[in-house]
Amino acid sequence: MKIVGLKIEKGKLAVSVVDKGLRQTELNDSYSLDFATDVELADLLREKSRDWAGARIVSSIPGNKFSQRTVTFPFNDRKRVEKALPFELEDSVPFSLEDVELDHLLLDRTGPGGADKKKEASVLGIMLPKTVLRQHLELLGAAGVDPQVILPSYAGLSCIAKLIPVEGAAILVDGSDLCLKTGNNVTACRSFSPSHNTGGIRHTIKALEIEQGTQIEKAYLLSENNGVDAELAELGIVVERVTPDFAGKKPVDPASLGLALCDQINFRKGEFAYRLEDTGARKARRKLIIAGAFAAVLIAANTGVKYYLVESSYGKLDRQIKDIYRQTFPDSKSAVDPVLQFQTKLDEAKKKFGVLGSGTSALDVMKAVTEGIPKEVRVVFQDFLLEGDKLKLQGECASFESIDKMKAELLKSGAFSDVQVMDTRMGVDNKVKFRFEIKLKQAM
Repeated sequence: MKIVGLKIEKGKLAVSVVDKGLRQTELNDSYSLDFATDVELADLLREKSRDWAGARIVSSIPGNKFSQRTVTFPFNDRKRVEKALPFELEDSVPFSLEDVELDHLLLDRTGPGGADKKKEASVLGIMLPKTVLRQHLELLGAAGVDPQVILPSYAGLSCIAKLIPVEGAAILVDGSDLCLKTGNNVTACRSFSPSHNTGGIRHTIKALEIEQGTQIEKAYLLSENNGVDAELAELGIVVERVTPDFAGKKPVDPASLGLALCDQINFRKGEFAYRLEDTGARKARRKLIIAGAFAAVLIAANTGVKYYLVESSYGKLDRQIKDIYRQTFPDSKSAVDPVLQFQTKLDEAKKKFGVLGSGTSALDVMKAVTEGIPKEVRVVFQDFLLEGDKLKLQGECASFESIDKMKAELLKSGAFSDVQVMDTRMGVDNKVKFRFEIKLKQAM
């Protein structure tokens, strides 16, 4: 599989292309290009992306566009962390989590600890405003590039840092990203402001030393940055320029290689999730279109034949229609009335593939329900049963008042003609359990 790592920052596009096989991963190409405007960037991407057909594209957004918090959990299972992280961060950030996409990096832990410590996880919770993510996808989309993965630029640095041996506690710096590595463990990642007014890298290093309880004495630079060189020298930190070796090759931009190797984080989720068109659905839709076209042609031909052709000619055409029907639907046992059967197949396909054309009619109903729930109401659905034009829902919420609000809002939806509350009761966990029966205006 071909994987393309794109690092896009002000005035610079860095690309690394790797070929990932079952046994090994090889660096296929690596280069860096300069641009002055978004138009030039789009032209570069449009030209280079001709060689990326079928590849998995991983694009970064500069790390300073993200907010982050480091938390510790008594477990390290990724799914459990994903469920617990929003509740842990909700009261510690000055904005609504509904306005951001949230993901996390599992950081390495250092220091002594037994079996219990190994189960703990140091988690870097990372938040990206949805407006920033939308603008980035629109910028790439204008150049015909639709990345499967979006992540912060320092995530690529953290991945490539694992290939670089360090002495003691040291930082690795690329542009305005850095990560702290102690021995083989990457324990912190973040971006810093290049401005002296906000403390720049000096402030970030001091904060890391206090947070990690360590003294940073060495820095490894992955790219030229004379300003950072000078500041680190003033802090008494030894600076060394390093380019990692990957399977015998050295990338032009190591951080973009790290992006291609990173598989732990992805901000393309929720409304921004990558929509990879399923091959089976694509074939089914193509078959639906062909069947529809044939049905339209055959219906018109059938009508014309009845009025203008003699019985013998009609019989010949009817046999041809049956042959076409059998070719289109080879599994069909008979073709007694192929025109009617074509129409029946077409209606069945439309019902199967639903409004979205991908077999997801239930998702249309679920989306309508979700959009009909007031934002201030917290609700957990435990049962979702769709039968024709009837939907049965079972769940729990905080109060009986919330149930009335949900019913009122769902009735306002254009998708439902009736909403009945069949049962309400207080559960043992102080949650109000309820059951709805909803009638759809049109069966899915």
